[in-house]
Amino acid sequence: MLVADIFVTTKNRPDLLRASLESLRENTDRSLFRLTVVRDGDFTVSEFVLKDFTDLVDYTIVHRENEGLAPAINHALAHIEATNRYFQGPQAADLTKVTNFVCYNQDDLLFTPKWLETLVSRFSMFEKVHKLGFASGVESIEHAVSKDLGGGMVLKPWIRAAQMFARREYWMSMWPIPRFDPETQQIRARPNDGMGSGVDWWFVRNHENSVVKSGRTCLVIPGLVLHAGYRDSTWLKRELPESEHDKQKIRELCAGS
Repeated sequence: MLVADIFVTTKNRPDLLRASLESLRENTDRSLFRLTVVRDGDFTVSEFVLKDFTDLVDYTIVHRENEGLAPAINHALAHIEATNRYFQGPQAADLTKVTNFVCYNQDDLLFTPKWLETLVSRFSMFEKVHKLGFASGVESIEHAVSKDLGGGMVLKPWIRAAQMFARREYWMSMWPIPRFDPETQQIRARPNDGMGSGVDWWFVRNHENSVVKSGRTCLVIPGLVLHAGYRDSTWLKRELPESEHDKQKIRELCAGS
């Protein structure tokens, strides 16, 4: 049964994109998700990769020029919401094509078996008791743990935008991401100047319904999903911090591919 809309944004990282989509294909039940890929101004690069994943990708949104992560996410969410509302129409509803959850994945993630089912079940289990906003399978060691739930699960006030999983209604309550970035007090970067796009902060602490301002928290399941592209981040053009456990697993998976 369809449970989630997944969307991926990509620009000029063909090797990482291919590895991520192959991992998604191998570790995710195809009946559970609908996949949208946003190609942000990289016609030839991503098109060459995506031709091998026609079984996986349901929709492709193409930006003729690089517009940045914020517009890419805005366009993906608009498309996802419109698709779901179409099938929710009261006179001709088809609820088998309506999703409750939306999951954003960067183009550089590696997945473990049943990662999606795990996020859905654990989020649903703890959503009300801990007032969850988002969940993520990607560990972000730069953000402190506020509570250890046991069983390999923790709560954090902030998460990294590499993966963000939440109810569709919660995503849309903060849509669209604005061009002005309240974090930097500037026009949002693309990112092409090393400053990053700041989209995680919009959802985590800037919008009035963000995690911080609405008194929510985030569920993190370290190791469920691996950030294989941590060494190739455009944010400040430096390697992102990762746990030694995740680095070792990434090396093992990449060596076996």
